[in-house]
Amino acid sequence: MTALANNTEMHRWYALGILGFVLVLIYFIFFQGFVAEHGLLNEEIDSLEQDRQEYTQLVKIIPELQNRINTVKANVGDNTSFLLADSYNLGTAELTRILKSIVSENTTSSSECQTVSNTPYKDKNPDQFEKIVLKVRMRCQYDKMLNVLLAFQEHIPYLFVDNLNLEQRLIHTRRNQKPTHPKLEVRFDLIAYLNKPVKVKKKNVKK
Repeated sequence: MTALANNTEMHRWYALGILGFVLVLIYFIFFQGFVAEHGLLNEEIDSLEQDRQEYTQLVKIIPELQNRINTVKANVGDNTSFLLADSYNLGTAELTRILKSIVSENTTSSSECQTVSNTPYKDKNPDQFEKIVLKVRMRCQYDKMLNVLLAFQEHIPYLFVDNLNLEQRLIHTRRNQKPTHPKLEVRFDLIAYLNKPVKVKKKNVKK
């Protein structure tokens, strides 16, 4: 009877050990993956919240950039306000170089901020001085784009941004992959002026 009782007790301990092993195995198969994925989701939520704050900050400067265009006539008296070029083609080339230089100075790689296109545009509504316009499309991280726009604002000769359009570019990440920093799709007109007064043709008035 004693041997039988000992044998039963031993089987019970074996059963408990197997049960414990199975529970540990279930944890590693199911719950550990869940916990790890939950941690990545929390990181992604924090990253998205930070991006939202940066996006809000970027949007706030749009009215200020738009208003600068309205003050150009009051600021063009100084020659440093103008591009150095004296023709439309040379002015376009100079403004293109300025754009590339500012982007390069405010980024460390093209993955942070990329100029997708910059197309010259002949403005049909001239101001007091001849205008050079580039229609620019960029793909940038929030903070890098903010730095670029601020550099436009502080640049000499004066640069102006009009028709600024910001769209968030969603980047889908795979499971168990760290969230990727999202980017903005940015479109705007970059404007500078030549020191060449525009002669406005007078319309013939029929009597």
